[in-house]
Amino acid sequence: MDSGAYRNLVTIQKYVEGFDDIGNPSNEWTDYAHAYAYANGLSGREYWEAANVQQENTVEFVFRWKPFFDIMNTKQYRLVFRDRIYNINMIDNIQFRNKTVKIRAVMKNVAEG
Repeated sequence: MDSGAYRNLVTIQKYVEGFDDIGNPSNEWTDYAHAYAYANGLSGREYWEAANVQQENTVEFVFRWKPFFDIMNTKQYRLVFRDRIYNINMIDNIQFRNKTVKIRAVMKNVAEG
């Protein structure tokens, strides 16, 4: 993939559990990293498979590999792209070559909170 394809800035957020100034539990999403990605909606067979489980708003993001991708998981991290929040379904270090990472994510519904 040529370098011009990685033109979409994506914010990676991490869910942080902690305590506020007076000791109350404080859980929040904080910006963890920023990276440029190739972003593409699903099409063809992938789209229809996603539609079968009501995940039509699935987007694939392809990033150049960086070390922080190796510690990411689908529960504590999410993506923000074009002011929309995406919950991560899958993180794939393609062929374990540490060159590119594919993340499949679903747009968060406003009703989810």
